[in-house]
Amino acid sequence: MATIYLINPRCPDTFWGLRSALEMVGYRYALPNLALPTLQALTPAQHGVILCDENLSDVDFDTECDLVGVTGYTIQASRMFEIADEFRRRGKLVALGGPYASLVPHECRGHADILFVGEAELTWPKFLGDFERGDWQPTYEQVEKIDMRESPIPNWDGLPLAQYAGVTVQTTRGCPFNCEFCDIIVLYGRKVRAKPVERVVAEVEALVERGADALFFTDDNFIGNRRYAKELLAALIEYRRGRSQTLQFYTQVSLNLALDDELLRLMVEAGFTRVFIGIESPRTSSLLEANKKQNTAGGMIDNLRKIQRAGLFVWAGMIVGFDADDETIFEEQFAFLQEAGIPVAMLGMLNAPHNTALWHRLKREGRLCSDETLANNLASTNIIPKLMSRAELHQGYAALLRRLYTPEAYLERLDVAVRSASAETSASSGSGGRLKLSDLRMLSTIVWYYLSHRNAATRRIFWRMLRHAVGSNLTLVWNVWSHLAAYAHFEHYIFRQLVPELEAQAVALDADSGPARKRLALG
Repeated sequence: MATIYLINPRCPDTFWGLRSALEMVGYRYALPNLALPTLQALTPAQHGVILCDENLSDVDFDTECDLVGVTGYTIQASRMFEIADEFRRRGKLVALGGPYASLVPHECRGHADILFVGEAELTWPKFLGDFERGDWQPTYEQVEKIDMRESPIPNWDGLPLAQYAGVTVQTTRGCPFNCEFCDIIVLYGRKVRAKPVERVVAEVEALVERGADALFFTDDNFIGNRRYAKELLAALIEYRRGRSQTLQFYTQVSLNLALDDELLRLMVEAGFTRVFIGIESPRTSSLLEANKKQNTAGGMIDNLRKIQRAGLFVWAGMIVGFDADDETIFEEQFAFLQEAGIPVAMLGMLNAPHNTALWHRLKREGRLCSDETLANNLASTNIIPKLMSRAELHQGYAALLRRLYTPEAYLERLDVAVRSASAETSASSGSGGRLKLSDLRMLSTIVWYYLSHRNAATRRIFWRMLRHAVGSNLTLVWNVWSHLAAYAHFEHYIFRQLVPELEAQAVALDADSGPARKRLALG
C-alpha cells in the first residue's frame, strides 16, 4: 500500500478567481480542480490518497507519503515547479501532469521523476500497477483520445466542497471549432467526446446530495455537440422536477447558441442562469484572422440580446492585440461591451499558447517574445503585435480596463443585462425557492460593503440594482447579488493590482518604440 499526496497548486489572483468577492461572502475559492477527485476515483482502494488544493490550505511538505502528484494549468506552472522541486529536494518521488505538462512537457521534465502527458484515465492506473512492482517509466503518454465512458465519477471525499462557491462537472471534451489561439483543441481535439447522459445525471445527483446548489459545467463548449447537449438538458430538466428550485447551473458556450431556439429554451428550463462566451472581438477582421467564424453569423449584439432575453446572463472573454487591431480597437471594444450589456468582460491581451496554430505561425514570423512560461494573469503576452508597439498595446489595454470597470461603466452594462433578462418572463425552473439563513448572511455582507463604500458612484450600483431585484424571481435576484459581489473583486484586483502592473510594463517597453510592423517589416 502506498500513500499518494495529490496537489492542485495555488492560483495567482485573476479575473476568474474572484477572490476578493468570494472571501467577502464566506467562500475560500471559486471552483475545485476536477483532476484531483478524478485521480482519487481511479486509484485502487489499497492505496491511501490525500488531496490538497493549495487555494484552500497550505501544502504540507513534511507529509508522510510515497508519491507526490502535482497538476496544473499554464497560470500555475511556476508554482507547480516550486512545489515539485521542494518535494524532490526532500527525497520524495514526484509526478507532474495536467494541461501544462501536456502542452509543454519539455519544460516539465527537469522538475519531475514521472511525467504524464495527455489524459490520465488510462495511464494513471497503468502507472500505479508499475509503481507497485517497482518498475515505473519516466513518461506516461496517452496518444489516442479516450472514450469518456472510461472517466469515472469523481471521488469528492478528500475536498471540503462547502468552501467553494460552486462545484464542477464535466460532460464533454473537445471543441468542433478551430480558433487559431486555442489550446483546447491541441489538448482534447476537435471531435466532441461525451459522457453517457445517465452518468452525468448521476454525478449531478451525487454533488446535490453533498449539499451543492451551484454547479459549473466545465466543458470548453457545452454545446459543441448540440444533439448531445439537448439530450442531456432534457435529462436535467427531468431530474430537477420536484427538487430544490435554488439549484443553478453555469457553463461555457459558443455564440451560435442564439441560432438554435430549442437549445436556448432547454438551457433555461434546465436551470442554467449564466453562460461564458468567447466573443473575443467586435471587429470582424480580427475574428476571421483568428478563424473564429462562428461569431460572425448574424449580428453579435442581436445574438447576445436574444440569449439575455431568454434569461441567461452573459459573461464574455475579450481579446486585444490581434493582427487586425490598431489603436482604435480599444474604443471599439468599450462601445461594444457597453451596448451589449456584458457586465463581466474578462479582457486580455492576445497570447499564443505553446503548440497552438497561432504559436506556430508567430514563431515562423519571428513574432514570439519568448518560449518561456507565461504567467498568464492577463497582464502578460508573448506576442509582438503587428499594428501597434508592445508599449502601445499595454497602454491601451490598461486604459480600457480602467474605463470598463469604473462604477459608472459597470452599472451601465449591468443595467442593460438586468433589463434584458426582465424583458420577458423567464421559463427557468430556478425561479422559485427560498433563501437560507446562510444566504441572508451573505446578502447582508454585500449590502454592508456598498452602503459603507466611500465612493458615491459605487454606492449607486447598489441602489439601482436593489430596485431591479425587488419583486423579481429568485434567479434574477441571485444574478443581481452575484454581480454586486463580483464588482468588489474587480474594484480591488483591476485598480490595485492589474492596471498598475500594466502601466509599469508599458513604461519599461516604451524604449521599444515604433510600430512592430515597421521594426519587423511585416507590411
